[in-house]
Amino acid sequence: MMPLQVKLQRVVKATKDEAMTVEQAAEYLKVPKQYIPVLVARSDDLKMIGDETIIAKRDKMNSWLICTVVVVVFFVIAAGDRLVC
Repeated sequence: MMPLQVKLQRVVKATKDEAMTVEQAAEYLKVPKQYIPVLVARSDDLKMIGDETIIAKRDKMNSWLICTVVVVVFFVIAAGDRLVC
């Protein structure tokens, strides 16, 4: 049997916006609403926004990768212009 926090994590990540209300989560897992924040605290990939919404944490590595690629492309273009002129 799968732990409840894993079920919650999977169902939140499967939603379109990767977000879910506490009421929706409680209904899906068939547990009291008061137990949902405990499950979110046990999961490394979920966090609460206020008292009502559960979201999946975003991977911060993607933003660093995009910024690095943009900087490298900028320098390649700048170096290419100096070689051409």
